[in-house]
Amino acid sequence: MNTKSKQNTLSTIKDGRHLRSVKTQESIVNSTIALLMESPSVQWPTAEQVAKHSNIGLRTVFRQFDDMDGLIRSCHKKIMVEFEKLLSNKSTKDNALKNRITFLIDERIDIYSKYKNVFASSIMNIQKFQSIREGFIEGNLRLKKRFENIIPEVLKLSSLDQAYLDTSISFACWYRLSIFYKFSDKMIIDKFSSETNKLLTQER
Repeated sequence: MNTKSKQNTLSTIKDGRHLRSVKTQESIVNSTIALLMESPSVQWPTAEQVAKHSNIGLRTVFRQFDDMDGLIRSCHKKIMVEFEKLLSNKSTKDNALKNRITFLIDERIDIYSKYKNVFASSIMNIQKFQSIREGFIEGNLRLKKRFENIIPEVLKLSSLDQAYLDTSISFACWYRLSIFYKFSDKMIIDKFSSETNKLLTQER
């Protein structure tokens, strides 16, 4: 075998190993997210649980990711891609403020319901992992920006009123009303929409 053939063979081997590594990482990330979304305890799964779900060895998990923080960071990136797709697939051309508010609140509650375990586990572990803190902040800033894009009237409010409004329709508020008080999403949507409309239309 000449030098060029050897180089081509080595390149093919490296490409194959890289492809297997990428597929293994994807499998680990997908398993981690699946376990989190299904978890009744809304806790990030352990490396052992991820390895078992992925049908791989524990050492393989840490061969692909240096630590759980790195794994969680990769999971967050994938979730944000799905998050952006969810937002980009929805739009409203309605000019009426009341209808735009209802559209946005309905969308927000849908996101909270779909990613309930992600939000809840982030709050519970926000001091434990830097990746969770960063992801939680990024996700909430994205929702805030979405609100401002669809309802720019919010920017006319005082900084305190903007912060109050953002807090009043936050995941924590929805979670308490939904899980603790057992109100239906429809009732919460109606309440959030009504209060948001009042704040944005009150005389200044």
